[in-house]
Amino acid sequence: MQLITNPKNYDPSKGSVAGYLFGIARNLTRRDMNKSRHQVPLEDDHLVDGEELAEYGDLLEALSQSELVDWLRKAILTLPDQYREVVVLCDLEELSYPEAGDILRCSAGTVGSRLHRARTMLRAKLKCQGCLP
Repeated sequence: MQLITNPKNYDPSKGSVAGYLFGIARNLTRRDMNKSRHQVPLEDDHLVDGEELAEYGDLLEALSQSELVDWLRKAILTLPDQYREVVVLCDLEELSYPEAGDILRCSAGTVGSRLHRARTMLRAKLKCQGCLP
């Protein structure tokens, strides 16, 4: 809606329409997260439900996996914005470094560096929680 109501803010020389829209979405998400940083719901829709767990057999292993996913989500939310964004774009949305760079308005090398640092931070946070050896 922001692009429709004020199209003069979009400058094609600065990037693609997709990048501009992702930027708007990113900024709106940041504002929303800052307002409710500690009240972010963690939905597990993609995890297996109770019936499927019984089919797979090892309930304890599945519970451990869901706890690990919860810790990972919480750890991602604690990352600084620049690192959280690259994790979401590259690891969760599976964008390439150049695609993420276009959205974030930085080079593919910068995306790679940020992603490496973000993964290092996540690994350290998960080790502190006892989730990783």
